[in-house]
Amino acid sequence: MTRIKPSSRQSLLDIALQTSGGVEAAFDLAEANGISISEPLEAEAELETVAAADKNVLAKYEARGIRPATELSSEEVEAAPYGGIGYMGIEIDFVVK
Repeated sequence: MTRIKPSSRQSLLDIALQTSGGVEAAFDLAEANGISISEPLEAEAELETVAAADKNVLAKYEARGIRPATELSSEEVEAAPYGGIGYMGIEIDFVVK
């Protein structure tokens, strides 16, 4: 298999979609690279890829150059430091329109 360097804010699920066409490949990626599925990826890390889970989806991602990056930025984490809507008050932090 080939190796890939994750881009900024990419998670293992993003890499699975980009290189295999399905999130189910994240388990194989985690095992092949000796990491946890939920572990944040280091920018300088180099991951070994695994076999394609869905070749049709993979072909579309490759043709369009899609590189998903869904990990939260530090600014987004700071926007909801206590976990989001469960800690917000209506009309205080959470505005209903």
